[in-house]
Amino acid sequence: MNGRQAGAPVGSQGLTPVGSPNRIKRRTAPGLGSPRFGSPQFPRTDAQNPESSAEPTRSTFAERIYQSTGRLRAHPEPGSSFGLASQTPIAQNNNFNMHSPGQLSQLDLGAGSSADVLASTGSPAKSGVASAAAALRRAPPPPVTMSAPAVKPVKGGAVQASSSAIPATVIDLPSQRMYALAVLGLLVAWKLYDAISLSVDVGRTSFYLFVKWCLLDSAMWYGAWFLRIPRLSILSHTMYALIALSVFINLNLFYLTMSVLTLAVKPVAVSLATGWLRSVKSIPWLGPRLVGDNDLLIDSFELDEAHILGRHTIHILPHSLTHMNPQGRSFCIDEAQLRAEPWYQKYASGLFGHSGQSQTLIPILINGTHPDSISYAYTSFETGQRQLRTIKNTGALQMETNAVYPTLGNWVMATYYLPVSEVGAYEIFSVKDRKGLEFRTATQAPPTIVVTCPQAQLQWLDNAQTGDNFVVGSDGHASICQRVDQDHLVESRSTGDGLLQVVVEGYEPIEMTVVRLVNGHREVISLDGILPQSMEAQPTHIETLNATQIAAIEKWSRFKTRKSAYTLSDTFLRPGEYVYKLESIRDAANHSVVMSGLSGKGIFDGNKAAEGKATSYMARIQVHRRPSAGWADALLNAELPLRLSDDRARKSDYALPLTLSGTGPWTVNYIIANGDEITQESKTFSKATDSTIDARRPGTYHLLDVDDKFCGGQASRTNITLVQAPKPAANVSSTPITAHECGGEIGALVELELTGRPPFAVHYRERNLRFPNSRPITRIVRTQQRRHSFKVMPDMAGTYELEFFRLEDDNYPSGQPMSATIEQAIHAQPSAKIDTLNGRISSRACMGEELELPVRLKGQGPWELVYNIVYENRRTSKTVSGITDESYTIALGAFDNAGEYTIELAQVKDGNQCARDLIDVSTVVTVREGGPRVGFQCPDNGIHVLDGEQAQMPINVAGEFPVEVQYHKVGDTSGHVHTATIRRKPQQQSSSQLASVIAYGPGEYELLAASDICAGTIDAQRARCSVHVEAKPSAWFVTDSLRRDSTDAHDTGIWRLHESCEGAALQSAFELGLSGSGPWKIDYRVDYWAAGNARSGVPSFTDRTITHSLVVLQTSTLKPECCEPGLYRYTLLSVRDERYQKPQMLLAAHEAVVAEAGVTVVEHLITKSPLAELRAYSPDGTPLDTSSSSRGSFRRQPRSIKHCLAPGQSKSDGDAQTWAKLHKYLPVFRIEFEPSGKAPFQAWVEVFPASGPSEVVHLEDIAGYSQPITLPDHVASQIGRYHMRLVRTRDARGCEHQFVDPSEVGLGRADHGSAAIAGGIEIEYIEAPNARPASASPAANPSRNVCVGDVLAFELRGLNSWNVDYSYNSARRSTSVTKRLFRRIADVPGNFTLERVCHRAANECCSEFDDLSYAVHDIPRVLVSGGKDVYQDILEGDMVDIRLDLVGAPPFTFTWQRRSIDGAKVLESHTVKDLDVFSYTISAASEGTFEVTFVQDRYCQYPKA
Repeated sequence: MNGRQAGAPVGSQGLTPVGSPNRIKRRTAPGLGSPRFGSPQFPRTDAQNPESSAEPTRSTFAERIYQSTGRLRAHPEPGSSFGLASQTPIAQNNNFNMHSPGQLSQLDLGAGSSADVLASTGSPAKSGVASAAAALRRAPPPPVTMSAPAVKPVKGGAVQASSSAIPATVIDLPSQRMYALAVLGLLVAWKLYDAISLSVDVGRTSFYLFVKWCLLDSAMWYGAWFLRIPRLSILSHTMYALIALSVFINLNLFYLTMSVLTLAVKPVAVSLATGWLRSVKSIPWLGPRLVGDNDLLIDSFELDEAHILGRHTIHILPHSLTHMNPQGRSFCIDEAQLRAEPWYQKYASGLFGHSGQSQTLIPILINGTHPDSISYAYTSFETGQRQLRTIKNTGALQMETNAVYPTLGNWVMATYYLPVSEVGAYEIFSVKDRKGLEFRTATQAPPTIVVTCPQAQLQWLDNAQTGDNFVVGSDGHASICQRVDQDHLVESRSTGDGLLQVVVEGYEPIEMTVVRLVNGHREVISLDGILPQSMEAQPTHIETLNATQIAAIEKWSRFKTRKSAYTLSDTFLRPGEYVYKLESIRDAANHSVVMSGLSGKGIFDGNKAAEGKATSYMARIQVHRRPSAGWADALLNAELPLRLSDDRARKSDYALPLTLSGTGPWTVNYIIANGDEITQESKTFSKATDSTIDARRPGTYHLLDVDDKFCGGQASRTNITLVQAPKPAANVSSTPITAHECGGEIGALVELELTGRPPFAVHYRERNLRFPNSRPITRIVRTQQRRHSFKVMPDMAGTYELEFFRLEDDNYPSGQPMSATIEQAIHAQPSAKIDTLNGRISSRACMGEELELPVRLKGQGPWELVYNIVYENRRTSKTVSGITDESYTIALGAFDNAGEYTIELAQVKDGNQCARDLIDVSTVVTVREGGPRVGFQCPDNGIHVLDGEQAQMPINVAGEFPVEVQYHKVGDTSGHVHTATIRRKPQQQSSSQLASVIAYGPGEYELLAASDICAGTIDAQRARCSVHVEAKPSAWFVTDSLRRDSTDAHDTGIWRLHESCEGAALQSAFELGLSGSGPWKIDYRVDYWAAGNARSGVPSFTDRTITHSLVVLQTSTLKPECCEPGLYRYTLLSVRDERYQKPQMLLAAHEAVVAEAGVTVVEHLITKSPLAELRAYSPDGTPLDTSSSSRGSFRRQPRSIKHCLAPGQSKSDGDAQTWAKLHKYLPVFRIEFEPSGKAPFQAWVEVFPASGPSEVVHLEDIAGYSQPITLPDHVASQIGRYHMRLVRTRDARGCEHQFVDPSEVGLGRADHGSAAIAGGIEIEYIEAPNARPASASPAANPSRNVCVGDVLAFELRGLNSWNVDYSYNSARRSTSVTKRLFRRIADVPGNFTLERVCHRAANECCSEFDDLSYAVHDIPRVLVSGGKDVYQDILEGDMVDIRLDLVGAPPFTFTWQRRSIDGAKVLESHTVKDLDVFSYTISAASEGTFEVTFVQDRYCQYPKA
């Protein structure tokens, strides 16, 4: 039905195509606007994909329009609105929005072509829109128009508006495109203009043009994206790409000197430009005037190759040959890939020439014509039968061309590849070409053998028997436990049993390389001693064959594929990773297969095996190390056996640490033997660290074995024993200690018998029953021995009770309770000790000082006390008797020697004559010889400090610290004494140190006294120290070389330096006066009033104020400012020196106000230098150069004044009258001064004539500000260019202005090394130009005969810019020339005449010529065999006539050659001279190519010399 529905109205088929010129336009009612998309009048709808609709059939958009309207109007009324009868179905099915009558839809065919409609809609249903447009051409417009969806989803989720940003009601779509293309064209033309203008100067670049065009191009592409004009809209990423491309092009056009466009595009651009210029020039009349004589056309001009046309080639054909497998190689077929290919593969390869990956290609060498059919014989190795097969479609075979013989026609040497997919023997039978001629085959060529490619794989044995936890995982890799003896090795080698085997299949014998990688160590496994196990089944049909068949089978049976297996055995005594890799195999036909290459990458990466699943050529077995378990070293090094104790400070259980090796988790089995009781237990650990066995009961702990995640292992045989510690016990006894002279028992000797583990601690309470309410004293007796005794001898008499209540040992440090009591009656003994309660006992004393020692006595008085005084190993004993008071003071007296004295109490005896020796009752007293010694450490000139700072006077102190020092200020009438305490510094070990005391103001200070525990001495030489305050620095101007301002009064005038001229070197400076300690840093201010300031000197009207800093090492000067004329005022602000780093402000004064302060304000006046410039005027007074120079300079690029002279009119040519006539028309030059100078003036002007050295003209007594300059005739009477420039000016005050460096005067000429003369005025006299033929050009030929293709070159004389008029074949032309060599190409026969040459700068100066006319002749031609390339095959002995036709002006001379067919060698060459006829014949019977290489007639030749 061609897409029509059954109910479609007539006319919906065969509609006018979209874009047809017969389409109709729909009128829109005037005055009605288009509602905006998404408004209530124009509701928004979601676009749907027509392809995703669920309707079984779909009508076109035009058919739905016809169905909705129901009728057609032949002639609608003008201005009437038209709409659809049914709106809802169309809006639902086609996603179009309804318009009210008269509204403009996006299907408006009147705004543009229907293609515009499709571009503006953006809807995927373009066919429906096209049908709608076609239907509207066949019928009147419907009442209501339809609108395509206005939005379209684009990549990235954005919504792209389908219409232009400019509404079609404002500017219709074709007009928008036209305007956009016009803007694009203008921008491209503008860019080309800028690029060509910039490229005129080679190497010139412009950053401004680069930035400008980057911005313009970016704006252009952004506008194309933003406006969304149909057919011209671009996407955002396209916009970014175009902007980047534009930046790249602009970079090469405007910024880079050696750009990519210059290197890569220039040759192509030159070729295109040359072709374009030739096309334009070919336009009659207009072309030569547009293009002119372009140098590009001249340099690229080439003569037409049609001047020598045709070649004749004679060829003799040899016989064709064929040879299968010329190199005698053997081939193999991978049967695994062959079985994986589909069944139709081998049939398709024969029909379409597509060979599968498993097919083997046998080369067949063809030397001759292209074969049409190839027949070969195939013999099977299985049956021995021979089959004949033929390939008729040789074009489907792969072919490689080895050599091409152009001289032999279609003769080639090529290699055809015969695809085979069966194992067997192949022989070439016959090869024929299209003519049926049979090729010769190589004699005695052996058959080509095709065997099965060798294959091998590693696989685990299914019947492998082992007790070492051998497991094969899901990834194909295996694991096993480490073997610990050689039993497995002996058994496996004797029985042939193993875990892994190599299955090999191919043409035997087969060599293979098996590599084993054990923990990174690579070794090759030898299979020489291993017998293979055949896996071939015996044939069963051999009995049914006859003798011939059996013989054929036996003949080819050695090439058959056989399958064998090799078993690999290993000991696995070393743990780690064992990787077996089958690297390569090779069969008897030398077919090698590298197994690691099958997966793209080998399994070995260095010495590490690749991860992943096992493959057919790689197997991995992980040999796990057997675990082990043992007691930790810390436990074995501990004291054994371990003791269990109930004490809270000891352990009631132990965590026995283990050392585990292997892979977790671990299970350790152990037993506990306690006498006859044996208990077996086990414990599991998840990690090896912190693995312990809890031991809570005594016994011997023995490890049995250990199991980890993979294997089982042995445990250490060392045992750990735990015992229960016994509790300690003690037996206490005592014996009284008796002294008869002291009245009886004075103490008790207590003996202890202890059981347990030492050390022991026995706690007891001591109580005097004489005082029942007193608190008992708790004492502790500690011992390492099991038998111990100690004495109890208290000082106070009474009955003592010793109660033992606790016993401690090493096992029970918290102690065990015990109960034992001893009572003993004790009589008191006398005692004495040094009394420290009533006061501090001094440990230091001075020589001659009286010392006392307080003592407290106990017992029955009166007492007798014996004490010793020990000094330098001498002991003096003294006795004091009759002491009745318990508190007694021993008078030691004064010590005569310094040192350390020890006073010890030796014995005390009471009134009952009971004596008691005293032990360790002593004190030490250090006696010093003298007190501290102090003295100042001040410099000889005293201590200098800044004003306001506090001084510290250094003092040297030697003695015992702290030391108190007293000093006072000499001359202080108040008599105040200052006191300072000197303490020892941290980390100070010596008795002497350097300290400081405070000075209270300037003056001299004296030490009065010093003391520590003894009175000290003062160093008389260093008893005094003086303190001084440094004076502040100051700076001022010395007025000896200054003068006062004459405008001020004498008493208030400001001191000034002598006036200076602008630009002159300053001969004087301000001298500075300084006080203080250098170097000094001075801050000063410079106030400047310009020369034209009416309020010069007023502080509030300065033109510039600058603050400077100056560093002065000694008495120095301040250099004044220079260069700019005006008044300068210098004010010193502050000064600082080496001592006063803080700036000291100075008083601003132009007169010394006080004696200590000098002048700090001075002035300096700089007058302006006389400025002038040179000006040029016409004889009537009109300025020729209206530009004025800037102040202090002159014109750097003056206007050149030119005057053209006819040849012979200059004074240098001797025509003085003509020169005098021209002289009155020359310009007048004047020198003009600025009014700031003071007349009279002087000036020096340097003049550079056209030839010769420069001359300096001195102008004196210039009374006014303007005066003309008169130059000598010999200076300005030459043809050429000369300059004038100001060198120097001077006014009446002696101020000068130097315009030119004196070293540059006279060096401005080019022949003196300078390219140009700077500044001034330039005058040039021009002579009329001239033209002569170039000596190396054909134009220099006296006969004036030239040929087409010759370049006529003329040397131009004069200025480097000419207008040249010439005629070519009666066509007059004029061109501008900027080079001294004028060239034109003689491109067509005819006449060329050079008529006139003029200067462009002065076009009235011209030269005309009447002897430069030339005749241009055409190039001769020759045609070989009618101008065609003839290729002719002939038999040996045949003769061929070759005709040559000549065109030109006789006589002719030409050269013909015979080359080899490949053109590499010239076989013969002949030259025919002075031929007056227009044809020539060559008779040839030899093989080769005959061609003409040179032809010449009377005037011209080809090719040119």
